[in-house]
Amino acid sequence: MFNDYIARGGNFIDTANKYQEGETETWVGDMVQKRGGRDGLVISTKYSLPLPLGNVNFCGNHRKNMFFALENSLKRLRTDYIDLYYVHFWDHSTPEVEIMRGLDDLVRSGKVMYVGISDTPAWEVSRCNTIAEHFGWTPFIAYQGRHNIGERSMEREIMPMCQKMGIGITSWSVLGAGKYAGRIPRDGTHKGMSEQDYQINDAVNSIAEEIGRTPTQVVLNWELQQPGIVSPVLGVRSMAHLDEQLHALDFCLTEDQLETLNAAAHCDLGFPLDFIGTSYDTCPWVNWRAPPP
Repeated sequence: MFNDYIARGGNFIDTANKYQEGETETWVGDMVQKRGGRDGLVISTKYSLPLPLGNVNFCGNHRKNMFFALENSLKRLRTDYIDLYYVHFWDHSTPEVEIMRGLDDLVRSGKVMYVGISDTPAWEVSRCNTIAEHFGWTPFIAYQGRHNIGERSMEREIMPMCQKMGIGITSWSVLGAGKYAGRIPRDGTHKGMSEQDYQINDAVNSIAEEIGRTPTQVVLNWELQQPGIVSPVLGVRSMAHLDEQLHALDFCLTEDQLETLNAAAHCDLGFPLDFIGTSYDTCPWVNWRAPPP
């Protein structure tokens, strides 16, 4: 499948050292070794999750695990460098200075080109990049997190932070593990579906029928049009899935269609954004469109 994907011009591959306990990195490395063209690819991988299990030296964000994990990822990927190296999750333990200094050392060594972070609170990412800016170290340029039409909590703090700091977002679970692919009947038998999920699917299916696209393509196109999203992570099991999903790039939903989907997929931004708005134009206190409480 990777061979066909590369032949069609795809060049961004996302993996992690923990996926299938390193096996997916081996698959990518074998594919690149057979086909060549490494420098035409953008390969991202991650470290933090325990590999092997049961040893604190090989788990978390600390410097030893960072360096050990990278060396093993390079071997499995059969490459001399990683284009984008992610902190996979926030371990609530390693000092921010240690993480950012270690990552900067990897960049200066030439083994990593850029660094990113995944599944981490916005305030920690902001602190890390502020430290990097202060010392002249390499900042995070990408954030990977869970975002889809039915799971929009990243819009409260993380996505505004990324836009403010110039961090690109690569979203995962963009189809909600299949919940929003238009295949679940509205019969109440699927325990993972809420009433809002069914309303989202109703809106997605209606627009898909209207424009002659599949529900999957509509959901992916909606994701691509969200502020700050630069590359949704596609999870596919076959070339047919990949073909369908790539056709989400062939069109753009209209403003009316986006409004319909957003209404069905309402996101409660919570405090303070529900109080101060999300921009100067929507802030009631600077424009005095409403009296203070």
